[in-house]
Amino acid sequence: MKNMIFLFINFLILLVFPLGVWANPYIEVVPLYHDFGDVQVGSTTTTIITVSNVDGHDLEIGSVELVGSADFSITMAPDPTVSPGMETGVEVTFAPSSTGYVSATLQIVSNDSSSPTVSVSLGGTGVASEPPPASVADILAFFDASVANGTLAGSGPGKSADGRRRALRNMIEAAGDLIDDGAYEDACRQLLDVYKGCDGLARPPDFVSGSAAPDLAVMILDLIASLGC
Repeated sequence: MKNMIFLFINFLILLVFPLGVWANPYIEVVPLYHDFGDVQVGSTTTTIITVSNVDGHDLEIGSVELVGSADFSITMAPDPTVSPGMETGVEVTFAPSSTGYVSATLQIVSNDSSSPTVSVSLGGTGVASEPPPASVADILAFFDASVANGTLAGSGPGKSADGRRRALRNMIEAAGDLIDDGAYEDACRQLLDVYKGCDGLARPPDFVSGSAAPDLAVMILDLIASLGC
């Protein structure tokens, strides 16, 4: 008789309180650690932290906050309620303000009684931004300034030196016109010829000489690389 009464009481409880009422939401956060790696100062990169409700009742997310370096920010908040078997995301952005490694902790508070607060460790390293390669206009300005201050001169005997210097400048200008027209392959070939005219090697003979010639050659190489030649 006692067993029958016990079973009857349990049956009544199940009618009034279904099993789902007693089920605790179970939060799962992936990943629990993320390193953004090297990021140039002034640039940004993002990642998504996934928050899932693996089982049980609705998962209610109470708060999401960052503790640590201000270089990290929450740029997309998660859904406040996550149904069983569903997931949401937290977007975190890393925007280094200076060089060096920094870290922060993302804290997610929910109604999961077994894990009311889940912490995600974040890290990232700010690195110096690389200056953009010199444009054709920059190279021509450097060329003219170097000629004016005597650090760049034509190479060759007599009047031919000035002619070779002017020819090299014209080649640089022509490369700029090709770039403006979108003819990058032709521009690459032209710039390579310009480089050979100031690379300091005996063959083919250089068009210019002087202390500024090596710097001019580097600027030309950088421009060639930026064009993907």
